[in-house]
Amino acid sequence: MSGSPTDIVLDFIAAWNANDMDRVCACFTDDVFYHNVPTEPVQGRAAVHHYLTSVGRFDWVDWKVRSIAANGNTVLTERVDEFGVGGKHVSLPLMGAFEIRDGKIAAWRDYFDLAMYMRQLTDGSAG
Repeated sequence: MSGSPTDIVLDFIAAWNANDMDRVCACFTDDVFYHNVPTEPVQGRAAVHHYLTSVGRFDWVDWKVRSIAANGNTVLTERVDEFGVGGKHVSLPLMGAFEIRDGKIAAWRDYFDLAMYMRQLTDGSAG
């Protein structure tokens, strides 16, 4: 990957929207730190790939960026991540923080409401 830290994060989001997990994970450094707050963090590209593919295949993905800001190698996103999983439509507002090193994502933290996510998975109502 090349470009500004913002471009790198936007390329990462495009990989998600293409629902291409190999392309998503290619955006990470080998030692990436991923924390999908409030769940437990995961360290290392292979471990993150395993985690992301084990949580279930997405029927479709559409991450919508509301705002994006960069300060040096740190990029903050305000997003609404929409996706289908198991026939359910999930719409999840969240904040994401990315740290870029050598053209790749070295750290990724997303902050979201776990209860809202779980409610959508169980009753199928987005939002």
